[in-house]
Amino acid sequence: MKFRFILELFNSFNFVLAPPTCILCGKIIENNPIGSNHICSHCWENLPQPKNSKDILERFDQHFGAENNPFSFAFSLFDSEKNHQFLEIIHYFKYSKFTQIGKFTGKLLGEKIKDEIEKKQIKVDYIVPVPIHLVRKRERTFNQSEIIGQAISKVTAIPLETKLLKRVVYTESQTQLGFEERISNVSKAFAITRDKAFVENKNFIIVDDVLTTGSTLYYCGKILKENGAQKLMLAVLTTA
Repeated sequence: MKFRFILELFNSFNFVLAPPTCILCGKIIENNPIGSNHICSHCWENLPQPKNSKDILERFDQHFGAENNPFSFAFSLFDSEKNHQFLEIIHYFKYSKFTQIGKFTGKLLGEKIKDEIEKKQIKVDYIVPVPIHLVRKRERTFNQSEIIGQAISKVTAIPLETKLLKRVVYTESQTQLGFEERISNVSKAFAITRDKAFVENKNFIIVDDVLTTGSTLYYCGKILKENGAQKLMLAVLTTA
């Protein structure tokens, strides 16, 4: 009881000295009903609605051909294609190491996935985060897709499989690259670390933070399909 009082007192002083502010509008966050110390309720209410699964998957059809699309369903939390200011959510999470943002948004994405797979009675065997190269992980200290995947796994009770895919090529950031450059950047970047029997006839959700051209997710999905995966879905925080 005494420890709890001291903790509450410390948090009160900390709030006065450095009150949490919204990363999108800069306003001080007080008594936030959505439970985030980084995004105020006003900005969250104005978050752009996500694209539906069909519209997201059409991007893969256009870029890689419908016959080559490895995915059957797509989940997204919000869309930032025409609202680039909302990409700040990803930037703060990914580059400023505000990992709580990833846990918070991953939880909400997980709730959405849980509702959908229960409604459609879809069995999912594993959640697979898009891997980053070991050098990149040392630079960043974490894999953003893994943090999102952990939050989704916690909500859905679907096991998280972090070692199935490995990034074997250190690639430059995709942010400033065009479509052809993105494909060249990741086309041979991934490898399977388990034998084919582990993948065969199983259903997976591949998780990433942002879907732009879809090249990273495509090549992750392609290699799983080539090793016998049955149904593949993808889950991203945002489409851009």
